[in-house]
Amino acid sequence: MAVDHRFTAPRTLLLAAGLLLVVAAGVAASRLLLKEQSAAVASFPVQQGEFVISLHLKDGELEAIKSEQITSPRVRGQLKITHLFPEGEVVEVGDLVIEFDRVEFEKEVTEKEHELEAARAELGKTLANQGVEMARQEADIENKENSLRLAELQMEKMKFESFVDREEAKLKARQAELALEQARKKIEAQRIVDEAERTKQELRVADEERAIERATKDLEALSIHAEKPGLVVYQRIWKGSRPEKIRVGDEPWGGQTLITLPDLSRMQVKTWVNEVDVDKLEAGNEVLVRLDALPGPVFHGKISNIASLGHEKEGDKNVQVFDILVEIDEEDPRLKPGMTAACEVIVETIPPRPPEDEAEIEETEETDAVEIPLYIPIDAVFEKGGRTLVYRMQGGQPVEQEVSLGARNEDYVIVEEGLGSNDRVALRDPTVVLEKLGGVEEAQAAAPAAAVE
Repeated sequence: MAVDHRFTAPRTLLLAAGLLLVVAAGVAASRLLLKEQSAAVASFPVQQGEFVISLHLKDGELEAIKSEQITSPRVRGQLKITHLFPEGEVVEVGDLVIEFDRVEFEKEVTEKEHELEAARAELGKTLANQGVEMARQEADIENKENSLRLAELQMEKMKFESFVDREEAKLKARQAELALEQARKKIEAQRIVDEAERTKQELRVADEERAIERATKDLEALSIHAEKPGLVVYQRIWKGSRPEKIRVGDEPWGGQTLITLPDLSRMQVKTWVNEVDVDKLEAGNEVLVRLDALPGPVFHGKISNIASLGHEKEGDKNVQVFDILVEIDEEDPRLKPGMTAACEVIVETIPPRPPEDEAEIEETEETDAVEIPLYIPIDAVFEKGGRTLVYRMQGGQPVEQEVSLGARNEDYVIVEEGLGSNDRVALRDPTVVLEKLGGVEEAQAAAPAAAVE
């Protein structure tokens, strides 16, 4: 079928003209939109002043630097808590703070009392038997002495008798002498045996007395009374796989700290730092402390201790952390043990702050020459084509500006070159608008080709 070129050419021209109008309208609209959005770009004034590089530590907990510790008694037997003074309340001297189950310990005292009675009875029996035996042997010695005396008298009497009778009398006297000597040796030996037996029995009695004394002390140690007034704070002990605060029914080991009575005049925060950041900190770093329960006040302090050894983070075995102690400068009744806190550690200040103990120095040319840094939000910095850029506001419009940057913290970065103290920078890339509009330049390039057709 033949095409009528009389109608085709005008139609093409009309389409091209329409396309050009659309493109022109799009370009005008995009420029107007860009101008309006550029005018609406949020900006931020370049800041000049002390630049603080800090590290935030979370999950801290307040505790007293000094406190009276109440530990579980070291006793012979299993402990079980049956009474606890309410946490958070103040005890007075003499108040019952903690008590343990007494049943098994009372039973132990009763058994030791019976054993002591038995040992004393055995000692009495031994002493009685020894007394009887000793009296018998002493009587035997007396009889032997009498027999010897009679034999000697008989020998004297036989002085004028025949030789045989005299010798017989001598033999009898000698026999009586030997019998007396043996009786005396026997009683001395018996005394030694009796003394050993008495000592053995007395030692048993002494052991039983010490045993009942220990059992009685253990029983008395089950009731712990406050020796000083203070606020009761429960401590955590390991229960299974994690530490938890003590409660009635727990069975702690002897010597464990169960309750503290803190000195609230000096408080500190116990927190931790990831092993990646521990080298950034040192004892003496300034710290800003904010309480979760009191978001308003900011307390000041310093790092007093950094643990030498790390440990696994609770709940995450793949992370090693180091314990940190932060001593708080202020004394405030609102600071209570157990309150959670966040710490901001001042790692570095630019320019550096002079030491606190340094005397105030009069202003000199040298002190005036200290350079005060300029800094802007990190969100205002963009990387494009290997260049570091910001968009400086000029006449209400953002203008591309290459900058050189220095140190940074979590929110801001120091600008070493490229900006002045009176400049403002855009907080977002204004060129993103053109990219989002898309296709405008391509449509302008395609328009002539469509017109030729």
